Amino acid sequence: MTQGVAPVRDWQLRVRVDAEVRTAVLALAKRRHSSLSQLVRDVLARELNEAQSNAGRLPDESAIREMAILIAVELVLKLQEATVPGGPTLSRRLLEDAARAAIARVEMVELSLQKATR
Repeated sequence: MTQGVAPVRDWQLRVRVDAEVRTAVLALAKRRHSSLSQLVRDVLARELNEAQSNAGRLPDESAIREMAILIAVELVLKLQEATVPGGPTLSRRLLEDAARAAIARVEMVELSLQKATR
């Protein structure tokens, strides 16, 4: 029969840094009146907390892609208006449908972002 292994409460981490980073880290620890170990623990905890809190704030790739598509459609319509005979009239007719579709897409992206942040 094997005995269960007791859980490890602390974990050691070894890091190699160049002399310049070492000097800067030691100086920072001294300025903060903290040990090097405590400084590293604080930095790791802060970075982990920031990473967790920022995870829901970043827009996803599909939202960025949808916005890029909307910008491209708008630019094509402006180009068409400037170059095609009858462009302004044709563009106005197409613009209404394109605007409705664009608004629907923006609303869809906003809803998916809201769901992702919950």
